[in-house]
Amino acid sequence: MKSKNVIIYCDGACSGNPGPGGWGSLVVTSDLVAELGGGASATTNNRMEMTAALAALAYCVKNYSADDIKNIQVFTDSVYVIRGITQWIFGWKKRGWKNAANEAVSNQDIWEQLDKMVLDVKNKLNTEINWNFVKGHSGVAGNERCDEIAVAYSKISTKNTTIDLYKGAANAYIFDVNTLPESRGVPEMKKKNEKKSEGDKKQSIKINSTTKSPAWYLSYVNGVLSKHATWRECEAVVKGRPAKFKKVTNLAEEAAIKKSWGL
Repeated sequence: MKSKNVIIYCDGACSGNPGPGGWGSLVVTSDLVAELGGGASATTNNRMEMTAALAALAYCVKNYSADDIKNIQVFTDSVYVIRGITQWIFGWKKRGWKNAANEAVSNQDIWEQLDKMVLDVKNKLNTEINWNFVKGHSGVAGNERCDEIAVAYSKISTKNTTIDLYKGAANAYIFDVNTLPESRGVPEMKKKNEKKSEGDKKQSIKINSTTKSPAWYLSYVNGVLSKHATWRECEAVVKGRPAKFKKVTNLAEEAAIKKSWGL
């Protein structure tokens, strides 16, 4: 019987972009936390963000089996990684690794590795990956720790810097791994030097007003409880799956719903 919900946090850092960089990941289950990290003397932030996700998924494939894993949730602050692996990559491959402007896709080598790893997760672990966006430097404990690891590794090649990576019991870790961050919609990426159109401004206003809404949504899918700022985000997670979900307007109501779900 599958027993493990896996939570992955990942982040990258780069000084100079390009320049010396590092990446950090957390692979979390109910009983174990494994910190991962590494760096490169000459790289970019995007490459480090991708490497962090790739390394965490590779760790899962290496250390778990299809009998273990129920669900994998990835939390990253990289819009580039999420948009790339869930949307853009299909067009890139169809066009022979060319983008919409018929130019070579940047970071093709890592995209190919990440694409293969996602397939390995599906085939070897018999599960899908849910990609979640979290805003960087917003107090999300897992994201903040990955940033610390990534920044430390980015300095190792230029300074006498070291970092200890934790691997051990989840209940002895530096934060409560059972508390998941609020799921946010993935922002659109804008081209460099592109001015906002009226449509963009309206969309920005819509996103901001949604974020400030007093209501939010809870979902409970495959043993994973998540929060969503909008119904659209919640629906994307629960649609077509055995799931529980509910609109929430205050913390007391949230607590009552969790209790009714046995949480």
